Amino acid sequence: MAGPTRHLPGRFPAAAMLFLLFFVSLIVTPAAAGKLRVEKSRRTAPDWTRRVPEADENYLYFVGRATGARTLEDAESDAAANAIRQIVTAIGVEASFTYDRLRKEADFLLQDRLSLSGGSHIIGLKRMESYYEKQIFDEGDSVKTTFNGHLLVRYPRESLQTEIARLEQESTVRVQIAEKQMAEALRLEESGSLDGAYSKLVKVLELTQKPGVRLSETASRRLAMLQQRAIEAARDLSFMLRRVSVEPVEIGDRLSGGMEQTSVFTEALENALLKAGFQPERIEQTIRAEVVPKVIASCRENGVSSLDAGFYFSLWTAKISVLDPRDDSVLLSEVYSAKGFGSDSARAGLDAQRKLRVEVFNKFARQARDKFETNFGSGG
Repeated sequence: MAGPTRHLPGRFPAAAMLFLLFFVSLIVTPAAAGKLRVEKSRRTAPDWTRRVPEADENYLYFVGRATGARTLEDAESDAAANAIRQIVTAIGVEASFTYDRLRKEADFLLQDRLSLSGGSHIIGLKRMESYYEKQIFDEGDSVKTTFNGHLLVRYPRESLQTEIARLEQESTVRVQIAEKQMAEALRLEESGSLDGAYSKLVKVLELTQKPGVRLSETASRRLAMLQQRAIEAARDLSFMLRRVSVEPVEIGDRLSGGMEQTSVFTEALENALLKAGFQPERIEQTIRAEVVPKVIASCRENGVSSLDAGFYFSLWTAKISVLDPRDDSVLLSEVYSAKGFGSDSARAGLDAQRKLRVEVFNKFARQARDKFETNFGSGG
């Protein structure tokens, strides 16, 4: 491949690029109910926009593309992010790159930064050439503008192989560490240190839930077996230690008709469980959700009525359940009622809600404690 064409260092200022787009080329194409004008950054699109250059002895080439961007800057960033996505896919770590992270790394590329950091070290990545089109569609008084972008980058073969080797070694070491943590968890459980064993199992789950990068078939099987063993062992301990995850409590009154999540009720339920000897936790990692029993609750106003002049009665019900993390089967489910009184319907409803938080949630927590002690042993 011929050497790279000369280009301005760093990122083109948006205003300058817009001027260049207008100056270089203008095409007018009839449309169904208007006309389309296309302004190009070059008179003709470079060959590499249609066909990615073949790899040579030293470099691999990638073309990032973006279509329909609202601004030139967005087209630049999207094209750069697309190029980076192709590279991390070639390395095998695309799962660790979110959209926001790709955009952030794209900014580094557009500034001619030669090294990107994170889950993958993309060292030596270089922006070579760029090509943009501005599309203007006129339809009466309405004008719509979009941008397409193309970005040619090169990546050293040596960097790719070095990074793949580094990640392979890192994944292998991770399997070894997970196996040691698993052995330590079993030792702690045997000695009666259940909390310590649970903590070690959580570490095993954190290590095994990360995607393995170019792991050997043997290492992949070891990782999968470790994960399953850790899930089963941690699940058993979560019942014994009374660890539960509390889902956001849903509440609805007769006027709204719908249900909404409320942090006040959720925190009240968590506190009631904590006083009864449970260890509430909020599960964000998907794999941990397979380990800890879930507590779900919904509270609804059934009706409100006037008893005497200026005095109101409100009736609420709460359904609270504990679900098995394996299949969401019901381990415990109870329905409670709370009666509220007040000088108007709103105050009566608030009084019933207070009783739900203070009385009903505590009653459920005590019943759940008795159920866990009977069926799964004491949490100590």
